[in-house]
Order: sequence, then C-alpha cells, then structure tokens
Amino acid sequence: MTIKTGDLVRTLPPTAFFHDDTTQVDLTNTSYATGSPEVGVFFVAPPSGKIRLTIGGGFRDNGGSNQDRVFLSPQLFQDSSAGSEILAPSVTLRGYLSISADNEFQYGCRVSLIEGLTPGQLYYCRTMQLTSGGTDPDTADIAARDIIVIPLP
Repeated sequence: MTIKTGDLVRTLPPTAFFHDDTTQVDLTNTSYATGSPEVGVFFVAPPSGKIRLTIGGGFRDNGGSNQDRVFLSPQLFQDSSAGSEILAPSVTLRGYLSISADNEFQYGCRVSLIEGLTPGQLYYCRTMQLTSGGTDPDTADIAARDIIVIPLP
C-alpha cells in the first residue's frame, strides 16, 4: 500500500509504561499514597477514547501471621496530577490486592479497559498504594511496581 498526498493517515499514540524496582519496606500507610518514587505515565488519549491499563508489582507480608496486605490501584488525571481527577484509586474497581500472610514476594497485575477519554487530550496515570490488616508496624513490602497504558483503536 502506498500513501499519497492528501490521504488520511490515522495512527495511535505510543504505549506509555514505567517500571520501578525500588524496594519499599515496612509500609504502614492505611490511606492511598504514591510511594517512592512515584510510578506514573503521561499519555495522549487515542481517537477511540479507550485505553488498556495494566498495573502490577511484587508484594509480601513481612509480618508473618498478621494478615498484612498491599493494595495497588491506578489514579487517573486530566493533564497532570494537578489536573482534574478522572479515576480515583479503588482496589475493588481496577486495583490489585496481594495475598496476606505470605512472607515471599508475590507478583501480579490487573488489566482494565478505560473508556470515555477525550481523544487527543493529555492524561496522567499513576499507581497508588496502601496497606491493610496488620496489627504491628512491620506490615508489608513492595519489590516492584509497573504501569502500562496501551491506546486502543
């Protein structure tokens, strides 16, 4: 196929992804926080207004039998993290929940379809994390976090 002058060419914006393998230990936050460093990506919404969003990482309960868990969830903004929040963190809707009472790192992810984005609009999506279930300060650890945004046709 040859492209000629005046032909309409539609392309998708590139996939955006970020991986961080900074180990975070003894996490105790029971409300959502970004973690350190913040894991997020900027992307442009495709003409369809749809993306495939994947978040994941490696987690463990370092307290043994305390049933400590890590919740990892996406947060989506228009423009930047200072812009309008489009999607609030929620482990039940689009997040990942680690298994409790496991002293070995476990890795997992969750894939979501996000629709209704404004084509051509800049967005920022990041991972948010919290811990829950523990009764001592040695709650949970994170070994890695990932975020992948794939524009869909």
